[in-house]
Amino acid sequence: YDAGVRMTNRNVGAAEQIAIVAIDDASIRQLGRWPWSRNLLADMIAQLSRDHAKVIGLQILLDEAQADPGLDTLRGLREYMDSSRLPKVAPKEWRTMNSMLTTAQHTLDADAQLARALPRARNTVLPMLFHRGTALGEPGAPLPEFIQRNRLLRVSAQTLPNPPMPPSAAGASYPLAAFGGPAAGIGHLNVLPDDDGAVRADPLMFEYSGDFYPSLALLIAARSLNLGSKDISAALGDHVRLGRVRIETDAAMRMYSGFYRTGGRDGGAFAIYSFADVRAGKVPPRTFNNKIVLIGATATGLADTQVTPVATDMPGPVLTANLVASILNQDYYQRPDWAVWAEPAIYVALLLYLMFLLPSLSVGSAAIVSSTLPVGLLGGGHYLLISQQQWLHTVSPALLLLTGHLLLGAKRFFTTGQLQVQG
Repeated sequence: YDAGVRMTNRNVGAAEQIAIVAIDDASIRQLGRWPWSRNLLADMIAQLSRDHAKVIGLQILLDEAQADPGLDTLRGLREYMDSSRLPKVAPKEWRTMNSMLTTAQHTLDADAQLARALPRARNTVLPMLFHRGTALGEPGAPLPEFIQRNRLLRVSAQTLPNPPMPPSAAGASYPLAAFGGPAAGIGHLNVLPDDDGAVRADPLMFEYSGDFYPSLALLIAARSLNLGSKDISAALGDHVRLGRVRIETDAAMRMYSGFYRTGGRDGGAFAIYSFADVRAGKVPPRTFNNKIVLIGATATGLADTQVTPVATDMPGPVLTANLVASILNQDYYQRPDWAVWAEPAIYVALLLYLMFLLPSLSVGSAAIVSSTLPVGLLGGGHYLLISQQQWLHTVSPALLLLTGHLLLGAKRFFTTGQLQVQG
C-alpha cells in the first residue's frame, strides 16, 4: 500500500493554497525556549489576518491558562493604589502610575491578548483532543456550548439496523472558553495509527455522548470553502460531504489520505516559513493572501512527528496540510464495493488451484504458474491503487499461493524420495 501511495502521480492542486508557519529550530533560537508567551501567537494571528489569510489553523492545544507570575503582583499593587489616598493626594502622579500599571498588565496578560486577537481575525480554527474509549456508565459532563456548536447535525445511518460507527471518546481536552468561544471552529486533532505505528488515514469524525465532531483537517477544508460544521453531512460507514466535495470513507469514517511530494520536516509540496521570519517581516505579506495557513511546531524535540507512507518523521502541521489538500482535491484511496466478494473469490480460486490443479502439473509447469499468479495479483493490485486509487488486498493471497506451492512441492519431493527408497 505504501509503495503504491509513493508511486502515485498527483496533481498538487489545493496543496499550492496551503502554507505552514513553522515553530522551527531557528524560531526557538531567536524567540526563546518553549512554551512561548501567548502574545506571540496573538501577534501572529493578527498579522496573518492583516495579510488576508483565508483560514488560520492553529495546532497548539490551548487547554490551560498561561499566567505570568508577575501579573498577580501587578494586580495586587493596583488594588492597593486604588484603595490608598494617592488618587486624592497626588492625582497627577496616580494617573501616571495607573497608566504604567495598565501597560504592564496588558503586556503580561498574554491570554487576554490572544483572546482579543481571535474574534478580530474571525477565521482561526483551534484543535481539541478526544480521549479514546466508551463510557461504562452515564456520559460525563457535557461538552461546553462553544464545543457543541461544532458538532455535525446532518449524520444519517443509511437505513442500516446496526450501522458502523466512528471512533468513540470517553472524554476530551479542549480550549479554554476565552479562546474556544470566539474561534471560527474547533476540530479534533486525534490520529489513529495502524498496527505498525504508521498514519495512513484521518478519522474524519469522533463520537462523543451521541454527537459527532469533525476533524481539524475537515473543518479547515470546510472553512476554506466558506462552509461550517452545519454544512457538513455524513452517511455512517460510507462517506462525508461538504458542499460539492464527497469523501469516501471506510466503515470507521476514516479517509485514506493521499500524500504529496515526499517531505518530512521540509514540508514537501507545501510552502513552509519560519515563525521568526514571518514575525520579523522577512516574508512578503502577499504570500498568505487567500491561503490556508497552518501554525504548528516542527522544531526538534518539540514537534509531534508521525510515520506516514512518504516520510518517517512528518510533523503535525505537514500531516494536516496533506489531509486538507486530500479533502479539497478529492484525492484519497478507497476500498471498492466489489472487494467484499472479489477478495474471498480470489482465496477460493487459489485454494482450488492448490488442491486440484497444482498436483496434476509437472514441476516446471507448476513453478511457472505459481510464480506468474502472484506477480499478476500484485501487479493488478498496484495498478488499481496507482491508477484508480482503489485498494484491493492482494498481498495475502499472493503469500498464500507461494506458501501453498512450497509446502505441496516439499510434500511431493519427500513422497517421491520415499517411493524411490522403497523401490
